[in-house]
Parts: sequence; C-alpha cells; structure tokens
Amino acid sequence: MYMAKNKCSSCDKKVGSKFNYCPYCGNSLSGIQESEDFGMLGRNDSSERMQEEIKLPFGMEKIMGSLVKQLERQMGNNLNNGQGIPKEISIRIAKGNPQMRQVAREAPKTIGESFRISDKEANRRINLPKVEVESKVRRLSDTIIYEIETPGVRKKEDVVLTELATGIEVRAYSSDKCYIKFIPLKVEIIGYYVREEKVIVEMKG
Repeated sequence: MYMAKNKCSSCDKKVGSKFNYCPYCGNSLSGIQESEDFGMLGRNDSSERMQEEIKLPFGMEKIMGSLVKQLERQMGNNLNNGQGIPKEISIRIAKGNPQMRQVAREAPKTIGESFRISDKEANRRINLPKVEVESKVRRLSDTIIYEIETPGVRKKEDVVLTELATGIEVRAYSSDKCYIKFIPLKVEIIGYYVREEKVIVEMKG
C-alpha cells in the first residue's frame, strides 16, 4: 500500500508518488514532477531566471555611474603621468546584474615615423613634467597647419604623434619638459617637422 501524493491533471484521480504516469487514464505525470522540482513556475522558476531579474536598489545606478566616471578620469590621469595604463578603456555596469566589466576600444596608434629610443631615454621621457602648450593655426588652400610652441625641441626624433579616438595628441620632449598639445581633429596627417623650436603639423583641410 502506498500513500497517494499526486493528482492526475487529466482524470483528477489520486496517484501514488512512484508512478510516472496515471494508471487510470495513462496521462504523463512528468509535468507535476517538474513543478515540484523547479518551484512554483516549473522550469522557468530557476536560479538563472531569478539572477536575470536582480535589480540594483533605487538610486544605486546613478551612484555607480558616477564612480565609474571618476575611475575613467583617474585612469586617464595615470596615463598622462607615465603609468602606461591604456586611455581608451570603457567601463560599464550591466543593468539587472551588478557586475563591472572593461571593454577595450581601439588602441592608440602612432602616426608617421617611428624612431627607436633606448630604455634610458624612455625612462627619462616618462619622468619629465608634462606641460600643455599653445599653438597657432593657419589654413593654406586645402591644408591646415598647426604651429606648436616647443622651446628646447630641435629634432623630429623628439616628437611623437598619436592618433586617439577623438583627435591627435602631439608630444615633444626637450631636456627638461614634455610638451603636450591635443588637436581635436580626425583628419589625415600630411607630415610634421621641427623648425625654430616649433613643431609644425600639416593636415588635409
């Protein structure tokens, strides 16, 4: 003798728990088993579904967004201080699942000639104080010319142009400073050179 536990959804008769089908009408009882094994909603009431529906507390998304922006600014500052942290990094918080992830964007690309420097010179450049400099802009027919003030810089080998997501960064290294100029244009570089302690950058207009 066994104790009746399930009720057949087809004939409404009570069926023992050891049966996988109704002995009266032959109806499958697997649906009943699943609702008991997986919860009130059957298979849909799984831990995976509940994880998708987790929400951040009210107001937390704004707070986390602010923290992420501060972190991105700090990472950018570290790059300018020579720490070597990639500037083009995006940090996102996925809604409904409070996890932070990093998504790498296109890496910065050096423009023009690439001059080989020693490890000693590379370390010297990293430790130089960074100075933002002024520039003059001229336009000749279909050419845009930037003249960037870089006192003490006399060789093209001491200039590095880097293509970023929003423009071009110019770095010029003297004996005691690293001059920085950001050009907010996404255009083709025709060429660049050093003349009278100025970096001249020519671009298509």
